[in-house]
Order: sequence, then C-alpha cells, then structure tokens
Amino acid sequence: MDETHSSPPRPLTDLVSAIGFLTLLPVGRAWPDDRPPRSVGWYPWVGWLLGGLALGVAYAAGLLATPGSNAATHAFVVAAVIMALWAFMTRFLHWDGLADAFDGLWGGATPERRLEIMRDSRIGSFGAAAMLMTAIVQVACLTGLLADHRLWALLAAPVLGRFAAALSAWTMPSARREGLGLTAMERPGFYDVAVASLALIALIGAVSIADPMRGPAVVLIGLAAGVLVPRMLAQPVRGMTGDLFGATVLVVETLVLLVSAVV
Repeated sequence: MDETHSSPPRPLTDLVSAIGFLTLLPVGRAWPDDRPPRSVGWYPWVGWLLGGLALGVAYAAGLLATPGSNAATHAFVVAAVIMALWAFMTRFLHWDGLADAFDGLWGGATPERRLEIMRDSRIGSFGAAAMLMTAIVQVACLTGLLADHRLWALLAAPVLGRFAAALSAWTMPSARREGLGLTAMERPGFYDVAVASLALIALIGAVSIADPMRGPAVVLIGLAAGVLVPRMLAQPVRGMTGDLFGATVLVVETLVLLVSAVV
C-alpha cells in the first residue's frame, strides 16, 4: 500500500508497533501520529522475542530439574508450557486465524463462500481439528527437541514463521478490499527488506554456531516453506487475508519444528 510505504522509517516506533500488534505486551500506542508505521519488516524480530522467551523457559526448567525426575515427562511438560506461552503471548491471534482459515478453505466450494466462512467467528469442525492437530504436533516436536537439547529450533521456528508472514504480505495480493490483513500488505522498500533480512541473517548465524550441520539446512527448508505455504493457502481464495497470515505463521512454525525434530 502506497500510504504505508511512503511513511518514513522510524525503527523504534515500527518495532513497538510490531510487538503491540503481534503480542499482548503492554507497549502503549503503536504510533504517535496519524501515519501508519512500517512494521511488517519487524515481524521476524518479534519471532526473536518469542524464541528468547522459549529459551528462557527451557533454561529455567533445566535448572529446576531434579536428578531423580523422569526426563521424558520433564521434557513433555516444558514443551507444553512453551507452546502455551507462545499462544498466550500472541493473544491466540494466529490460532484464531488458523481455525478460521481451515474452516473456510475446507468448508466452502467457491472463493466467495470460503471468504464468507472465514468471516464467521465461530469455530467449525475443520478449524477445531486443525488447532488440535497443530497443538499435538508442536508439543510432540518440542518434547523431542528439548530431550535432544536442540534448543536452537525454539528460536528458528517463531522467527521463520513470522518471516513467512512478512514475505507473503509483500509479495501477494489481498483477497479482500478491507480487513485487518490488508493493513499489513505493502510494497517493501530497502528499509523494510533490510530489517527483515537482518533478523534472518542473525538467525542463520545463531543456528550455525549451535548446530553447523542441521541448523542452516532447517533454515533453508523453513524459507522454502515460507514461500510455498502462503501461496498454497491463498490459492483457493485468490489472495491473502488476515486469517491466512495467522495460518501461515503457525503452519510454517510447525513445519520448522517438525523438520528440526526428525532431521
């Protein structure tokens, strides 16, 4: 959107806006005047924040573990806590989008009907099943990653999930002429791409240090998923919506955890 693109870069304001939009952290008003922020490029940095929180939980849980505790049970409990923390910290925004998206994509026969179903705030059987299966897969993968001490994946998943959302906002058309998702869609400038790219470069460096063989490979697979997943989700409705952005984040995030756990 030209109006958003024409607004000047204000890094601190843009970062605060991204945090305020994607999390429940009380950061105050997103911007100080009537000009919208250019915050989409900062979405992957919000992933860094969520990944840091997960690493903090894993580290604290390791300190609290007793010598006689069951390692498998301990890993499972910590995994469930991390998944719940991610969902709670993001106000269940992406989970709501996942449910609405799958209700619409599987419940409608035409693009118009699918978009109409997505607007309905009630959760149907497809949406409930999508949330349940995603939660099960995430907890299972996190359990294995914690047990194997592959903690770098706790950082890679949220960063790559939000990088995918930013990428789709910049490169794909909107399925509607109004809605929350439309506010994120814009043509990026150098500043926007540079901010998101720095988050990705920092991630590659971090995972390469932690696991030189598997880490970079997982990032590359996550990037490929970030390109393909939103296009697959958007094809039935001929564009992106706010619900599809949320679904993109969770699907890519879950795929990264899955690949990290089985690679």
